[in-house]
Amino acid sequence: MGYDMMRPNWFIILPVCAFVVVCALDIVRESPPWDMGDIALDIAETALLVLMVVAVAWSTQRVTQMRDDQQAFRDALVRHAAQGADWRAARSQEIAAMSDAIALEFRAWGLTGEEMDVAELLLKGASLKEIALAQRTSLAQVRDRANAVYRKAGISGRVALSAYFLDSLFAQTARHQ
Repeated sequence: MGYDMMRPNWFIILPVCAFVVVCALDIVRESPPWDMGDIALDIAETALLVLMVVAVAWSTQRVTQMRDDQQAFRDALVRHAAQGADWRAARSQEIAAMSDAIALEFRAWGLTGEEMDVAELLLKGASLKEIALAQRTSLAQVRDRANAVYRKAGISGRVALSAYFLDSLFAQTARHQ
C-alpha cells in the first residue's frame, strides 16, 4: 500500500467526529425521557449540517487547487514563450529560410491566398474552429479551404501537411549527426 492509502482521510474523519460530538451533545442537552422521533430528527439535522460543511470545505479545496493549477499553467506558458522567443531569435535566419521554402511550396501547389492562410494556421496547430474565428468566416468555409489544401498538395490531412515539412527537417538533422 502506498503512503496515500495509509494516510487518514480528514474529509471523512473530521465530519464523522463532529457529527458524533454534536449528536451526543444534543441528546445529552435534552432532558429525559428521550423521544426516538426527536433523536432521529436531531441526528438527521446534524448529518445534513455536517454534510453541508464538508461540501463547502471540499469545494473550497477544489477551487484552491484549480487556481494553483491555473497559475502553474500560466507560469509554464510564460516560461515556454520566453524560451521560444530566445530560440526564434537565435534561429531567425533558418526560420526565415524555412518560411520562404514553405511559401514557395504553397505556390507550387497552386494554393490561393486564403488557402495559404489556412495552411499556415494548420501548420501552427490551430483548429478549424480557431481559424474560422481568426478569419471571421464560417467553419464550413475553413473546412473547404483546408480540404482544397490537402487535395492540391496530394496529402491526406492535417498530420500529413505537418509531416510533409517536418519530415524533411528531421531527415536533415539525422544526416548532420
